[in-house]
Amino acid sequence: MAEQVSRWIMQAAYLLSGVLYVHSIEARPGSRKKTAAMLLGMIVFFGVLNRHYVYIDFRVEMAARMLGFVLLGIMNYVGHMLSFFAAFYYAIWAFCSWQLMYEWYLVCLHMGEDYWRDRQLQLWVTEALIFGIGYLIVALSIGRMIPDKGRKNIGPRQLLLALLTFLIFQIVVFVPGNLEYSFHDLRWVVVYIVQFLLCIVLYLQNELFKKSEMRKELEILGLLWQKEKEHYQLSRDNISFISQKVHDLKHHIQAMRNASAQEVERYLQEMEGSIMTYEAIIQTGSVVLDTILTEKTLYCKDRGITVSCMADGSQMDFINTVDLYAILGNALDNAIEEVQKLQEQEKRQIDVLIYRKQHLLAVHVTNPMVGALEYEDGLPVTTKGSRQLHGFGLRSIRHILKKYHGFLTIQEEDGFFSLLMLIPIPMTTSDALTTT
Repeated sequence: MAEQVSRWIMQAAYLLSGVLYVHSIEARPGSRKKTAAMLLGMIVFFGVLNRHYVYIDFRVEMAARMLGFVLLGIMNYVGHMLSFFAAFYYAIWAFCSWQLMYEWYLVCLHMGEDYWRDRQLQLWVTEALIFGIGYLIVALSIGRMIPDKGRKNIGPRQLLLALLTFLIFQIVVFVPGNLEYSFHDLRWVVVYIVQFLLCIVLYLQNELFKKSEMRKELEILGLLWQKEKEHYQLSRDNISFISQKVHDLKHHIQAMRNASAQEVERYLQEMEGSIMTYEAIIQTGSVVLDTILTEKTLYCKDRGITVSCMADGSQMDFINTVDLYAILGNALDNAIEEVQKLQEQEKRQIDVLIYRKQHLLAVHVTNPMVGALEYEDGLPVTTKGSRQLHGFGLRSIRHILKKYHGFLTIQEEDGFFSLLMLIPIPMTTSDALTTT
């Protein structure tokens, strides 16, 4: 009976290990019932393990624990605003933390068996001390650093390396053979040190990927600085363009005072053309989006490029202003650069569609193109001289979209280049209530 209770305590500690790494991450809307169902399923799963005494064979026990690991990853995904990869990444950390403490518990249990008269008291006190103190240390140290307040983006490469490390972590356990015998010749010390070092490797992997993300962020900042310079020049050109039109209008009005009927008609037509310049001012429901589209449209109008835009900016509030400017600015700059190569005036056309598609924000930019493009890493290779300063636009778009769990699709068909960005729209409380 005492060992049955001890197993249930260990299993409860296993479930608690998952909380150590995801407790600071926002819960998924409407996930309470699903999380409760998953929790109940895991309790039933552990009950079956206890009933059939799978712990008698250590290898069977580890196979059961692997199934428990999968269930823990799914529970992380169901209960929190995490990507599928991130959910299992945190499950790896949770399982490793629990297993290190569980194995240390077995060691302490064996080393202290000659000093305890009450076997039941030994089991429960040892468990309480090992898991209690261990989880407190984890919660105050690694448990705070690894989740990065839910901002961490786990890619397939990082998860694959973490799973490989985790697999080696598990295989090492079988090296000593019988666990009981390993206590006598201290082989468990080597195993435990190797496992601890593998956890350090896992941590170093995390830090390397974090530094890689920081490097990309610095590249993005450098690009944005370059874009700010271009934006300043564009604003100057637009102001100069509008000032020139206003100056022309003043001269037309003065000339019309003493002009004939035919001259007046000609002046009116010229004035109408000048006034149409201001039709480039776009209103979408988003001040940031209006600014970007208006600036780019004025720039294009002055260069004989037509921009057709249908945009619903009311769905874009969740995107950071700088990120939004970088995404759309780069997409439009690439389109402008391509259509400027076309000689036929009627082909110099850029189409912009921004709309909501279920729970996704779709940003679709289409333009005609000259010839075929070369691709590298899934993105077109720049035709300009330096790849350090140019050709970074689409890479920066893809990098920023990852922050919002979005993705980028590029298509080349019938002489047209199509750029489609899909970004999940965060669910509001009202959306969650409607869904449930």
